[in-house]
Amino acid sequence: MDPARPQPVPVSHRDLIASLSAGWASLRLAPLLSMGFAAIFSLIGTVLISGTIGLGIAPMSWALAGGFLLVGPVILSGFFGITAALREQRKPAWRDVVRGLGSAPRGLVGLSLVCILLFVIWITDAGILYSFMVGDTSSEWVTILPLTEALLRFKLGAFTMGAVFALIVFCITAYSVPLLLQRRATLVTAISASVRAVFMSPATHFAWAVLLAVVILISAMLTPLLIPALPLLAFASEGLYRRTFPL
Repeated sequence: MDPARPQPVPVSHRDLIASLSAGWASLRLAPLLSMGFAAIFSLIGTVLISGTIGLGIAPMSWALAGGFLLVGPVILSGFFGITAALREQRKPAWRDVVRGLGSAPRGLVGLSLVCILLFVIWITDAGILYSFMVGDTSSEWVTILPLTEALLRFKLGAFTMGAVFALIVFCITAYSVPLLLQRRATLVTAISASVRAVFMSPATHFAWAVLLAVVILISAMLTPLLIPALPLLAFASEGLYRRTFPL
């Protein structure tokens, strides 16, 4: 039997601020574990961005950084494993992270595959756009910063495409991930509830989406910043979920 359809409630900017405060509190309670888990993705990001620079396609690093907004929801379950231990008044350990990742239901696995597919489409489109607008840079140094008209056009086009993909992912995953993890909804029901919640409080969620995009983009480019930023945003997202879908 399918779970009852979850009903969102409106949230305000005060709820968003309170969720960020709660996220900071959770990070302070388990700093080493939270940042240790985030360090894995910081290392992956460093390798990928270094690779683009080494291949002479440094501007593509912005596309890779933006793509993190598409695949980020896939790793939330690991951080939610930490907060589950905190709610049980236990000291979180790596087994809680592993348990969080391993307890993902089939619906969340399917949602993760959708996010990964969108990322592949996005990075492929960005690569095609780069080849047309910037072209071969193997014989010259191309910086990450937009110093030429071609790079500016590429980044504007890539940003526009990425914003569309990121908006889609944000609407469908903002609340569907925790709903699925807590077995409160099936995949279709969770996505529907997430979209309804976002459009029920558009101003608050627009502010949240912009904050996520800015922090993740900057942190993904300056990868050590991912270590504190990623757990803080993950914990804050769960706090906002609990205010939007109260138990």
